[in-house]
Amino acid sequence: MPWSDYKKLFDELLAGIVAKHDPGTDYWPGSPHSPIGDRNNFYNSCCGDAHVWDIWHGKKPFEWYRNCEHRFNSEFGFQSFPEPKTVYNYTLAKDRNISSYIMEEHQRSGIGNTTIIQYMLDWFRLPTSFDNQLWLSQILQGLGVKYAVEHWRRGMPWGMGTLYWQLNDNWPGASWSSIDYYGRWKALHYMA
Repeated sequence: MPWSDYKKLFDELLAGIVAKHDPGTDYWPGSPHSPIGDRNNFYNSCCGDAHVWDIWHGKKPFEWYRNCEHRFNSEFGFQSFPEPKTVYNYTLAKDRNISSYIMEEHQRSGIGNTTIIQYMLDWFRLPTSFDNQLWLSQILQGLGVKYAVEHWRRGMPWGMGTLYWQLNDNWPGASWSSIDYYGRWKALHYMA
């Protein structure tokens, strides 16, 4: 969608509808969004909200979060595998290897399983059992998100909010969620 159409829809039409029908409700035209300056600069650290994916997609170390000083972090995260009980529901014994076809098919990100293992090797020794790899991925996910949230909380009142991606899953597999498809809490949810 070109910016001219985006502005008509999100800045004019929808903003007008919200103002007319619920004038007491604040309206935000999208996420990420920077209300000041160049709208293409949605990574503006002076205003607006940002989606911070430099760790997951950019492969930067968790320590990079210390350089991130946005006003509101509306989306960021790190993946983990669900617990063994969940994984056993969609695998056979022969599939219980992080790089198996079934494990890859239950991965929401093309770089996912490799990225989890790379970070795991940066922080820990690689567990020798499949189940322990699943569990350790959850600890890793929790530590990464915790690292970011603690940094951003120390930055208050400059930064006043953080939302991690994502709360829950709509199918069983590796993902950014803190609650798996069956409603089982991952380590991240306990840490959060």
